[in-house]
Amino acid sequence: IMGDLLKVRADTNAINITLNSFGTPLNEPAMRASDRKRLYPAVGHLYPAGTSMLADVGDEDELGRVLELFPMYSSIWNVHSAGSDGKSIDDAFYERDVQMLELAFEGQMHCAPFYAYVKLKEQEIRNLVWISECILQQQKEEIHKFVPVFSFNAPWRAGSNKNSRR
Repeated sequence: IMGDLLKVRADTNAINITLNSFGTPLNEPAMRASDRKRLYPAVGHLYPAGTSMLADVGDEDELGRVLELFPMYSSIWNVHSAGSDGKSIDDAFYERDVQMLELAFEGQMHCAPFYAYVKLKEQEIRNLVWISECILQQQKEEIHKFVPVFSFNAPWRAGSNKNSRR
């Protein structure tokens, strides 16, 4: 479980490095092969074939075509490209991370629950910062756009709140 958590984290970093390099000197063809490629992690589900393809990507359309080859990330890319519900690709990554981190508590005899505990606390802090920023900026209609942690109303638990007591 811990290996999968770390691989997904590495893949998230590789995708974000690629996405954030667009419009910067790192996206120039000469820099892609030298500097940007060295920034990619040497672990993950995308490594080595996926990261070498990411190194050659020059724009968001090419990135989308590369991520379509990896079903785990094509759905996250579709959220980003569609722009549905006002979600960014980071929001989709956070939701997927929280789902995986919650599942880390289901196993026994491994280090993943400790890692998951810390990462879920970080997500709770991000949620609190988001809510307080919405209140300070008087954007109360945006408050609900946080990633719930251990919530029966989480998107990946659709329908599970039917059995909960009120």
